[in-house]
Amino acid sequence: MPDLDALALRYSRIYLRLHRHLDRRMAAQGASLARAKMLNFIANNMPVRAADVADWFALAPRTVTQAIDTMERDGLVVRVADPADRRAKRLEITKNGEQVIRQTEPLRRELVEQAFCLLTPADTAQLERILDKLELAIETRLEGPSDQS
Repeated sequence: MPDLDALALRYSRIYLRLHRHLDRRMAAQGASLARAKMLNFIANNMPVRAADVADWFALAPRTVTQAIDTMERDGLVVRVADPADRRAKRLEITKNGEQVIRQTEPLRRELVEQAFCLLTPADTAQLERILDKLELAIETRLEGPSDQS
């Protein structure tokens, strides 16, 4: 029987190494991985609220508010009134925000391709099936109905 703790630790280490490498390479080009990830999430999920960002990234609401304040100050996002809830604000990407995404996306893609380049198409398909199973286990066995939003 394989050591599942060792597999989980290895999986985590690989993810963290890739994440750190992406962050270092983006920083070397004057970009921020954290900012790029947040901008991509907002762009791909509009309309989105700050609470949605906090939930997705498992961050404290205050942390997200500070990040959004900075991105708004830098002209990357704007807060607009939510027509469904006048107390709430939605986030929208500005033209400058779209430009940041366009600038960082090629580097992100290149680094991901380099990380996965040794996988054959069959390896990739197998990894996808394994990840599907892991995701299903997390959704059905770890996150009960009360944990889902």
